[in-house]
Amino acid sequence: MSLLARELEPIEHDTNKKDFQASIEQIADQVRLIDQKMTMTVEKEIWQGFENNQKKVNKTKILVKRVSSISKNGTV
Repeated sequence: MSLLARELEPIEHDTNKKDFQASIEQIADQVRLIDQKMTMTVEKEIWQGFENNQKKVNKTKILVKRVSSISKNGTV
């Protein structure tokens, strides 16, 4: 990356401080929005995974109860 920086031509310094600060703030806002969207997506995926696993656990519990009741009755 430092190699690329050396290859760049010098930039004129006609940008005023307020414009530069506004640009940086706009970029920071965009980064925050991207971070929020990514966080929400990850949380949604985690929650869906949890719910799917919870359903599997509940189905397994029901199956174990059925097998247990069948074996207690002696009809296997």
